[in-house]
Amino acid sequence: MDSIVKGRDASKVFAALRQDILTLALPPGTVIEEASIAAQHSVSRTPIREAIIQLISEGLIIRDRRVARVAPLNFDDLPKIYDALVVASRLAQRLAAEKRTEADLAEIEQRMGEFDALCENGNGVQRQDANVAFHMSIARAGRNDFFSDFYERMLLASSRLSRACFSSHGCSGELEDGELMQHLTETSRQHRLIFEAISHRDVETADRLAVEHQNLSFARLKVAIFSRGSQSSITMPLDTAGSKAAG
Repeated sequence: MDSIVKGRDASKVFAALRQDILTLALPPGTVIEEASIAAQHSVSRTPIREAIIQLISEGLIIRDRRVARVAPLNFDDLPKIYDALVVASRLAQRLAAEKRTEADLAEIEQRMGEFDALCENGNGVQRQDANVAFHMSIARAGRNDFFSDFYERMLLASSRLSRACFSSHGCSGELEDGELMQHLTETSRQHRLIFEAISHRDVETADRLAVEHQNLSFARLKVAIFSRGSQSSITMPLDTAGSKAAG
């Protein structure tokens, strides 16, 4: 019984810490104070340590000598993250097009609809969460848990950089309302095309759309980073097919 309770406590702490890290409520570099977290959640230190181990595996927390800290953010890592996401997205969508079931399609379509609904009524954090959920539903359809874990880690790394950039403490280059709606409309359009390619088991089209979709996201973030006045030198990497940035 105690092990069940501790497991639930660890899951609760993990979810709370993960949310705080992804929304930057816990900024990069913050020391994870086990005592204060234990008091906040009314748990012992054991489930906190279990949650920290899980978050280290996701790349959201690092060990710094004898303390745990929120993993740092480095905008110079963006081209590397982009390269990893392009490769991961292409494989995810190819596998999904090959192996998806009707149940997978239903989940992908549901996640797509949730994102679309938030384009008009949600905030940036909610939309980003919904976008990750959409892409992870595609990854799960590929039936490879090892690969899905890597893909999620890259999506989360990209999300943290994006949130840092568009937060009040990061870039000042958030899109104007009209430009934002144009970007969201194009994102939704591409989601629909991706869904249709997977539905029709069109592996090659799903592959091509993965590159276009990552270029769309990267192009927006690159503009915002330049507006931030970053000293980083960020260039648009070429994917293996040689596509140019879209959007």
